[in-house]
Amino acid sequence: MASLSLKHIFKVYDGKVKAVNDFCMDIKDKEFIVFVGPSGCGKSTTLRMIAGLEEITAGELRIDDEIVNDFEPKDRNIAMVFQNYALYPHMSVYDNMAFALRILHLPKEEIHEKVMWAASILGITEYLERKPKALSGGQRQRVALGRAIVRNPKVFLLDEPLSNLDAKLRAAMRSEISRLHERLGTTFIYVTHDQVEAMTMGTRIVVMKDGFVQQIDTPVNLYKYPDNVFVAGFIGTPQMNFFEGTVAKYGDDVLFKLDCGTAIDMKYIQADKIPVRYMDDKHKIIFGIRPDDVRVKSEANVDDGSWASAKAVVSVVEVLGGETLIYGNLNLETPDAEEGAIIIKASPDTIVRRGDVIDIEISRRKFHVFDKETEKSIRKRIPDASYVNASVLDGNLVIEGQSFALPSAVKCENAENIEVVIPISALTLGKGEGKAKVQWIENVEGKSLYFLKVGDLTMFSLEDGEATFKVGDSVDFDIDFTKVGIDALGVEPLNTTNILDGTFSKEKNKKEKCYDFFMNVGTAKLVPAEITCEKVFAVKGSKIFRTPLEYIFDASVATVSGHVEGAENVLTGIVNEILDYGHIKYARVDVEGQSIVVEYDGAEGDKVDVSIPAEAITIKDKTIDIIIA
Repeated sequence: MASLSLKHIFKVYDGKVKAVNDFCMDIKDKEFIVFVGPSGCGKSTTLRMIAGLEEITAGELRIDDEIVNDFEPKDRNIAMVFQNYALYPHMSVYDNMAFALRILHLPKEEIHEKVMWAASILGITEYLERKPKALSGGQRQRVALGRAIVRNPKVFLLDEPLSNLDAKLRAAMRSEISRLHERLGTTFIYVTHDQVEAMTMGTRIVVMKDGFVQQIDTPVNLYKYPDNVFVAGFIGTPQMNFFEGTVAKYGDDVLFKLDCGTAIDMKYIQADKIPVRYMDDKHKIIFGIRPDDVRVKSEANVDDGSWASAKAVVSVVEVLGGETLIYGNLNLETPDAEEGAIIIKASPDTIVRRGDVIDIEISRRKFHVFDKETEKSIRKRIPDASYVNASVLDGNLVIEGQSFALPSAVKCENAENIEVVIPISALTLGKGEGKAKVQWIENVEGKSLYFLKVGDLTMFSLEDGEATFKVGDSVDFDIDFTKVGIDALGVEPLNTTNILDGTFSKEKNKKEKCYDFFMNVGTAKLVPAEITCEKVFAVKGSKIFRTPLEYIFDASVATVSGHVEGAENVLTGIVNEILDYGHIKYARVDVEGQSIVVEYDGAEGDKVDVSIPAEAITIKDKTIDIIIA
């Protein structure tokens, strides 16, 4: 039994090719984690780094809160099951399972007890005297699992263990492995390219592409709330239908205008998670709808306002017994046009033929919308921000007739009808100058997402735990302007993440007869934490002294004080600007020709010392853009 932590894990080959890029994840004890993605996405490489079969280029791997980067595979207490079984052909099933235990010099009685226990669990007791060549593929896979089980490891790693089996046996083995996980009560990490395996086995799934993690979530959430087009298309069978187009808002009505000629209408409240900026009939979007959420229109269907009408021409019909898949096209004039292709999952009683033009209904509740350029979801389960049209008048931000005094740090001219981006974390309820009505509350994994009616707009706020307010309540709200952006007026959210260019150096300490190491920013020297030194040398070795670096830290960790001549292990700088946000003040400080932001209640022109905890500084290798400590 074990928990795992992977922090900023990178795998770089030949100093250039990134097979795994900034993999971060915490795995709880007894979880069944599945890595899924197309060939070459980095899932097996990540698994092999956990096993110790591949060296980690950079990052930190912990098992039960112990750093194991430099541990040999045999010392990690991990068992791995391979795709090709990796059984010894000259040994019996019993000897294959007992081999690792004999290497550990366990007593014969204990070895026998463990082998018989594992064989009983897997149902292979009757095959113990056979050689692997006398077993079927499924039986060999059970032996491979048994060889792992007898070691009682902390973590089981399974690298596409079912890919060599036929479809029927693969389905049976999926169930067996899931039951085995429940019975053993330990941590499983499973790699596959088969999304059906991932969806049916994993408690959480890691979707990967080109070495990057695309999304980590439960099977249900991946299906319902994909973060981008890749995840939406990769998860689900048949895959999601995608259509390019635009969105237009007309008062309380919204119209999706698809390039294939179909228009989908709905009320604004059904699409209010989509930023208003996309509803200008100009931004290109991708409209996504799963085959399950499209139905053939019939008199039996209940019309409760949740379905939009459309037409499709049928091209192929697949009758699968329990269901019928209809392949059609929304473009009635050009039924072979790729941009209008649609798959409809219908009941087995549905009778349609190739060439038929049928009436269909598309869900107004279970649709997805993605930005055409970035392919990221813009209708997220929890919206990133409220996008509102507002005006600036005499130092006030006016939203739907309500005025909010701008802090002195936000300097901008008067303007009308401009977009303001208010992150969901910037809007808090219960106090402030704003007035809203709670329109709806959605519970999202222990948090309360408020839909707030402000004039004709919907704005969002998120609260931990149970909702303090209820639907219909009138509430006050406040806006944290450190997080607000007004692109049209050049107002950006305050970026409190500081990045300083620097180098790493060493100096001989004659008194202690050793070397002292420093993080250099210009002429300033900061003393690194001991663990930081271990990490940078593990990744770069002596090359660290010739590598351009970036030192990254947040303003909240820095302590600012008046300058003391000769002070060591601090960054000395001049305050160039005071940023007064009312509830908090920040300063822009020039340090060695570079600018940083820190919390500071002082004046422009002050000479200050900035102290930063060594363990709070992240170090990035600029040459290959990877975090090394």
